[in-house]
Amino acid sequence: MKITIAHTPDPDDAFMFYAMLNGKVSLNFEYDQVVKDIETLNNEAQERRYEVTAISANAYASLADHYFLLSSGASFGIGYGPHVVAKGMIDLNDKIIAVPGYRTSAYLLYRMLAPQAREYLETRFDLITERVISGEADAGILIHDEQLTYQDKGLVRVLDLYQKWVEYAGNLPIPLGFNAIRKDLGKENAAKYQEDFRKSIEYAMANEEEAVRYAMKFARYDNYELERRFVSMYVNKLSIDFGGTGREALEKYYERAAGMDLVKKPVVEVV
Repeated sequence: MKITIAHTPDPDDAFMFYAMLNGKVSLNFEYDQVVKDIETLNNEAQERRYEVTAISANAYASLADHYFLLSSGASFGIGYGPHVVAKGMIDLNDKIIAVPGYRTSAYLLYRMLAPQAREYLETRFDLITERVISGEADAGILIHDEQLTYQDKGLVRVLDLYQKWVEYAGNLPIPLGFNAIRKDLGKENAAKYQEDFRKSIEYAMANEEEAVRYAMKFARYDNYELERRFVSMYVNKLSIDFGGTGREALEKYYERAAGMDLVKKPVVEVV
């Protein structure tokens, strides 16, 4: 069987898939690779286009009937999360907020936890700082390695969504990005895929420089230390298996969102 894996160009994703896509570990299946930004993959998942796809926690809420979540490969914020930035300190009430996609986890987190905007301006994640600098948006929600470079562009953080999450969920990590596998492949094949993916992540973590250098082929910044730092933030102890901690965090995430009628609370099935 050949399985198509759709993942983002973000360093943490590319890092985790390095070994299984480059012959570094023994595998149960053959794999093809598709690389697209997360909101494109969230939208294409509505059509169930790929057997395996990166997906935001927000987008998964409407797709739980069709995809298992994989317990490996998830991105949880442990001590950090999406930032809201502006040209200076501002009150976020009744402002225009640039967001990285209406199906992203960061957008839903903002809707759950932060002052409501006059308008949400959907913007590709790597163009959000430009919209803030130009004045098209009063502030923007940053994800991925843009979180590490906004200060170089003269912007300041006006809200840390991790701190707002802590006020709600305590010390649980923030659920952000996941990998999901179509249910029509069956649980047995899903478990075999999970085995391959877990080995790939473990190989990358044991061979960090090699895997980061590979991930930089997809990165927006030609800066090894920057990308290594980003990978180390989001490939963490929960990336091998998010376990009970991850499930509890997801439960809190969906409980809040569903309670505010922002999503229908899904029945989460994890492989």
